[in-house]
Amino acid sequence: MKQLIRSGAAFGLLLGGCAAEPASTSATAAAITIADTDLAPECAGILTYANGASLAELDSYLPSNVADAIVLGRAAQPFADLEDLSSVSGIAQARLAQIAARARTLGFIGAACAGVYEELAVSADDAAAILAYANTATEAELWDVVRTEPDTVAPLLVAAQPFTTLQQLADAYGVGPSTFRSLRDAAIEDPFDELAGRVNAAHRDASLKTAFNWYSVASQLPGQPSGMLCFGVPAELVTSIGGQMRPNLATASEVMAEVAGTVSYADRYHEVGSATAGLAHLAAQVSGGTFFGCYLGFQPNPWCGVNRAFFVNKDTGHRVLTETSWCE
Repeated sequence: MKQLIRSGAAFGLLLGGCAAEPASTSATAAAITIADTDLAPECAGILTYANGASLAELDSYLPSNVADAIVLGRAAQPFADLEDLSSVSGIAQARLAQIAARARTLGFIGAACAGVYEELAVSADDAAAILAYANTATEAELWDVVRTEPDTVAPLLVAAQPFTTLQQLADAYGVGPSTFRSLRDAAIEDPFDELAGRVNAAHRDASLKTAFNWYSVASQLPGQPSGMLCFGVPAELVTSIGGQMRPNLATASEVMAEVAGTVSYADRYHEVGSATAGLAHLAAQVSGGTFFGCYLGFQPNPWCGVNRAFFVNKDTGHRVLTETSWCE
């Protein structure tokens, strides 16, 4: 990740003597954001500004109560991401966009940061990738990516192609923060996606997915159910098909153990190749998170069985699905 380059004391005076200074934008190149984050590194200057701007500076364009709340919030703990900033009373997408625009005007971010859309700060390369994906994805692909009303929203998005700007995409019906972030994740291949592609290509009765509708996975088992243990999902969904609930959500360690086991199963004939980079990337994304999900078993026929597990980060929506199968 790039380091912000500090420059010029003039902005310190403009901001009422605060310590914040803008990042130099001339040498900052855009890059794809592969981390599960709401803040592309190229947009980090938004937080540099929010954490350092004086009350007078913030009050010059924000409602006084919002400016006060920002100063009080950062006094307790500096804002670490956009979720921190948006947790301040009175701040949602519109205010985040205002703050980002002011940070751009004062030189804290440049062209490498495309801006804030649906509470997600994206780089210019992120923006290009998201638009390319949204303009070429099929209805079936979007059905797994859309997080609200996929039956309605997926065909609407296909009908609206091509989107010419990110704002046009963000304004489309059904594209809220969770779906926009999901579109970003689907558009960008990270090291774990690359590993998943090799696992799936091996065709060794194992697969990994990061784009899926968890409700469909939990409720539509293509065979006779043989077991269901869930955590954090609606209990009525589970009990209606004879499953069991456990009280504790999954941890990062549990997610990694399930994924590593699936990779190992797929690689039993040494066809997948090195999993080190992909698993390391996933470990960084799930670290510290808690996840709702299920372990599912079913039999498509009396001689074969399928085991699935899915995990969804309860805060960010980041998700992974594993599947292994066997036959006698």
